[in-house]
Amino acid sequence: MSSLESTLPRHRLLRVLGLAFGLAMVVGETVGVGIMRTSGPTAGRLVEPWLIYLVWLGVGIYVLMIADILAELATAMPSAGGPYIYVRRAYGDYIGFICGWSDYAVYVLAVGYLAIAASEFLAEIWPGLRTFEAPIATASIVLFAGFNSLGLRASSTAQQILSLLKVLMLAALVIAAFTYSGSPSHVSRAAPVVAGGVGFVAIVVSMQTVLEVYGGFNSPCYFSEETTAADRTVPRALLLGVLLVLGIYLAVNAALLHILSPSTLGTSKLAAADALATAFGPSARVAVAVVALVATYCVLNACVLLAPRVLYGMGRDGLFASSGTYVTRQGVPLVGAWVSAAGAIVVANVGGFDTLYTAAAFLNGCGFLLCAAALFTLRSREPDLRRPYRAFGYPWVPGLALLLSGLMLLAFVLGNTLPSLLAVAVVAATYPIFRVLQRKRTAVQKASSA
Repeated sequence: MSSLESTLPRHRLLRVLGLAFGLAMVVGETVGVGIMRTSGPTAGRLVEPWLIYLVWLGVGIYVLMIADILAELATAMPSAGGPYIYVRRAYGDYIGFICGWSDYAVYVLAVGYLAIAASEFLAEIWPGLRTFEAPIATASIVLFAGFNSLGLRASSTAQQILSLLKVLMLAALVIAAFTYSGSPSHVSRAAPVVAGGVGFVAIVVSMQTVLEVYGGFNSPCYFSEETTAADRTVPRALLLGVLLVLGIYLAVNAALLHILSPSTLGTSKLAAADALATAFGPSARVAVAVVALVATYCVLNACVLLAPRVLYGMGRDGLFASSGTYVTRQGVPLVGAWVSAAGAIVVANVGGFDTLYTAAAFLNGCGFLLCAAALFTLRSREPDLRRPYRAFGYPWVPGLALLLSGLMLLAFVLGNTLPSLLAVAVVAATYPIFRVLQRKRTAVQKASSA
C-alpha cells in the first residue's frame, strides 16, 4: 500500500437515497443522447414503421427481464459495485474482475461520448463553438466531476431536478410534434423497401444501438448500499423505471414518425430537431438542441456518479487500488471519481461517437449475460441466500433472458464486428492488470499473516 493510500481517511457510503433518486437515475441515466441522436439513423436502417416500433419494444421487453433478474441479485447482495458483486460471488475473482472492468469501461466510454455529444449540441445552439468541441467536452467532464465531488446529497438533488426537467421537456417535444397537421411522406421510402428490404446487418446494428440507448436502466443496483429500504426501493426503481423509459421511447419515435418518413429521419444526426424544424421552422432546431443538451448532461451526471461505485466495490475486494475505497465525509468515492474523469477525457479526445457507442453496447450485453447466468448459479449453489425479491417466472423467464443475451451477443459479433472486437480487446487487456493486482493482494495477505 502506498503512503498516500495509508494516510487517506476512510468513511462509509451514506445510506440516504430513496425511490425518487432511483427513478431519477433510471430515467436520467437512460433517456438522453441515445434517443435524441440515434432514433433517426435507426429509423433509416429499419425503414418500416412497424419494424421500428418492434425493435424498440422488443429490446425494451428484454431489458425489463434483465431488470427483474437484477432486482433479485441487488436485494440479495446489497453492496456498491453493481453486476461485479453478483458475478464475482457466482464465478470467482477473475470472471468478476472481467465483469467489473467491462462495466467500468462502459461508464468511462459513456462519459467520453456523452461529452462529445454535448459539445455538438452546444455547437448547434452557438455555431461559433464548432471548432472548440474537444475542449468543451473536456471542460464538461471536469465540471461534472468537480460538482459531484461536493457530496452525495447535492448530486442526488441535481440528478432528480435534471431528470424531471428532461421528462417535461421531452413531453413538450412530443406534444408539439403531434400538433403538426401534416403527415410524413411514405412515397420516398417505398422503392427501397420493395427493391431490397431490410437486411440482417441493419436489424443487428439497430438492436445493438437501441440496447445501448436503454443502457443505464440498471443504475439503482450500484447504489443499493446507499439506498434506504433497499429491499423494496431497488426493485421498484428498476421495474417502474424501465416501464417509464419504454413509454418515453415509443412516444418519441411516434412523434418523429408523425412528421417525417423513416428515409428522411435516416439522414439526420438530430432527428427531433429536423422533425420540429419541418413543422415549425428553423428556430425549432435551437429549442430541440437545448432539450438534447439538458438530456445529455443529465446522463453525463449519472455516469459520473456510477463509475466510482464500480471501482469502490472492486477496491474493497482487492481487485483495484485501495485508494478507490476512499470516501469523503459527504459520501463521495473521490479518488475513483477523478480516475474515471481522467479516463473519460482521454476517450473524448481520441474516440468517435458511433464506434464508442456500439462498443459500449457489446460490453453491456456481456454484463447482462453474466448476471443472468449468475442468477441460476447462485440459486443452485446458495439456495438459503436471503432473497427479499425473487425474479418473476423463474426459471423460464430468466432462462429466456439468458438465451436472448447469448443470441444477441452472437448477432452483434456477426453483424457489427469492429466495435464488438474493440470491446473484446478492452476486456482482454485487463488480464495483465488482474495478475498484478492478484500478486499484490497475495503479498499483502502474507505480510499480514506473518
